[in-house]
Amino acid sequence: MGFLGETDFLKRENIALLESFVDPVVIHHPKGHTVPKLDEKRTKLMLGFVEKIQKMIPTVEEQSCLNAD
Repeated sequence: MGFLGETDFLKRENIALLESFVDPVVIHHPKGHTVPKLDEKRTKLMLGFVEKIQKMIPTVEEQSCLNAD
C-alpha cells in the first residue's frame, strides 16, 4: 500500500517505486509527504487491502498444522 501526495517532494520517486509492485494499492491525496487523514472512500480502500493481506497469513491453527508436517 502506498500513499501518494500531490505535493510530495518524493512524488516522482514514489511513482517509480510503485511500478515495481504487482497490483499496488495506492491512496492519492492532495497533501505532501505524509500519511493523510482518510475519508470514507480511502478508508474502505485501506481496509480492503488489510483484509486481503490478513487472508494470506495463516491462522495459529493453520500454522500449527503446517509445522506438524
